[in-house]
Amino acid sequence: MPNVYLQKDLGMIGDFMHTYRKDIADEFYKNIDTINNQMPKDFFTKPQRSSLQRWPIFANLTDASNDLGTVMNLIRIVFTKYKNLTHKVVNKIVNGTWWDKTDHHDNMFHIGNWKMKPLIYNKRWVWDNDLDRFQQVGGVKFGSIGARELVKKRYPKTAEMLDKIRLQYGEDCIIKATYSLLTAGGYIPVHRGLENHDSVAVRCHIPLIIPKHEKNEMYLEVHGDRVYWTETFGFDNQAFHTATNKTQYNRLVFMVDITRKALSLPKQEKRSMPFTKRLIRKLLRLGKDLN
Repeated sequence: MPNVYLQKDLGMIGDFMHTYRKDIADEFYKNIDTINNQMPKDFFTKPQRSSLQRWPIFANLTDASNDLGTVMNLIRIVFTKYKNLTHKVVNKIVNGTWWDKTDHHDNMFHIGNWKMKPLIYNKRWVWDNDLDRFQQVGGVKFGSIGARELVKKRYPKTAEMLDKIRLQYGEDCIIKATYSLLTAGGYIPVHRGLENHDSVAVRCHIPLIIPKHEKNEMYLEVHGDRVYWTETFGFDNQAFHTATNKTQYNRLVFMVDITRKALSLPKQEKRSMPFTKRLIRKLLRLGKDLN
């Protein structure tokens, strides 16, 4: 059973989402820059000195060492940090406070080098850190506006795409939809998705703003295999994976978790390979380029 599905494997939904990539990117730029006045116009075109540099303890993980002692030490560090990070984030999600205590200076929730702005989370529309907000006119509040209406107002084409998929395949077919930004020089260490434990959904990536790069500079790695943001693709996020951006530019994609049923993909019967097997494949460079 594959862990990665290229655009052709996603069928009509894959091709449909790919046609919206320019509109989705334009709406991100318009809203983040206009509403918060925090993102410069050259945010994706000018070389960046990101304050969220690659986590030092994971820096060597992208270039596997042949020194057994170094490798074993890295494994110990990764397991410890992965466990602590998972526990922290799970608590935030379970307690319903995963975004409430986030610094919203740039209006995006972030962990390390990865930032996201959700529009749908756990099948519910989201607007910033609220599910509903009041409309305020001249300092007076007039009732409440649902998060869906606020998203549609600011992201009309993005909401249109999501609504069309939900209309055709059911309200529950989209579990999550979010902008995903990997900062310049960023690296997301090995992990598995915290939701979707039964692999009910496939995480789809729609490439929005992808800087020019060499293949070894920017990619998603899943169990030692690499997939590139040259097309819309999906993957089972219960497979151990990492993301790398060695360029000086920020990368932006739009992530949509869609049920396997809607994508006409079979149920994932086989669980993903163990962490150690993936690490061996990576160290021995047994992985392959998938696109």
